[in-house]
Amino acid sequence: MNKYTYIFDLDDCIIMHNDLPLRYYNIRENHMITYYLSLCKGDKYIYTNGTYDHANVVLNNMKINHYFKKIYSRDTVDKMKPDYNSGLDVQNDIQRIGEINNKIIFFDDQLPNLETAKKLGWKTVWIHSKFNKSLQFNYVDHAFPTLISALRILN
Repeated sequence: MNKYTYIFDLDDCIIMHNDLPLRYYNIRENHMITYYLSLCKGDKYIYTNGTYDHANVVLNNMKINHYFKKIYSRDTVDKMKPDYNSGLDVQNDIQRIGEINNKIIFFDDQLPNLETAKKLGWKTVWIHSKFNKSLQFNYVDHAFPTLISALRILN
C-alpha cells in the first residue's frame, strides 16, 4: 500500500466505542494502531462528521495526532459525508496543501460514505465489526472488522 494518501474516518473506524456517552478519559494509546499507522507511507488525514475538537482530543489521547496532516470535520468543511461536494472539497484541499500520492485510500464504517468516495475515484475500505464477507458492494474494495486488521493486511 505504499504511495497512497490515506483518509480515515474517526468514530467506529480508528476508535471503536459502543458505550455512550463517550468518556475521553478512557481513550488511550493503542500500540497496534500506532505501529500500523507508522507503516503507512504517505500523508494521512482525518475526515469525520464529528467536530474538530472531538477528533483532536481522541487523536491526542491515543497519541497518534502527529501522524495526521489535517483534520476535516463538521466544523471545518461546508458539508458532511456522504455529500459528494464535501468529499470533493476535501480532495481539492489535500491537492492544494500537498500532493495526492498516486491514489487516495479511504477507511470508513458507513457504506454511504464509501459509495461517495468510490464515485470520487478513491479506493475504499469498509471497517465494521459486524461486516459479512458474503456482502458484496461494488463501491467497497476491501472490508475488515477493525482498522488493525485492515492495516495489517493492506500494508
